Amino acid sequence: MALITIASVVIPGWQGNTTGIQLRIYTNADFTASTGTLYPKTIVPNIKTAGLGSFYQANPCTVSGTTLTLPAVTLDSTTDSPDNPNGTYSAVLFDSISGKQIQDFGTFSAFSLSPTPTSTTWAAIFAAEADA
Repeated sequence: MALITIASVVIPGWQGNTTGIQLRIYTNADFTASTGTLYPKTIVPNIKTAGLGSFYQANPCTVSGTTLTLPAVTLDSTTDSPDNPNGTYSAVLFDSISGKQIQDFGTFSAFSLSPTPTSTTWAAIFAAEADA
């Protein structure tokens, strides 16, 4: 399984929280990396509840004025998993102060990652999901 780096992205026009924002990544199904690393399914919280759910990765974001910056993220590819090549991730913007989800991140509720290319952008991921 390849490690895929998703580039940092700047989102202009942000009108939400200015502190405590995280980009949380969830795994939507159990899958195993070709290296043998196990990725258990995690639980995405309901946007209407304060339930934290469990998550795979939390990535702190920054806000400057009305610009939200998401950091670069590194994730294992999913489509070459030996036991579940249909494994996917979900991404949400999360308020770590209130413990509530702000909103889903992206145009699809789930996304997969192929082993190539090893660096990509969120735009490319969403475009690939639209073509799937």
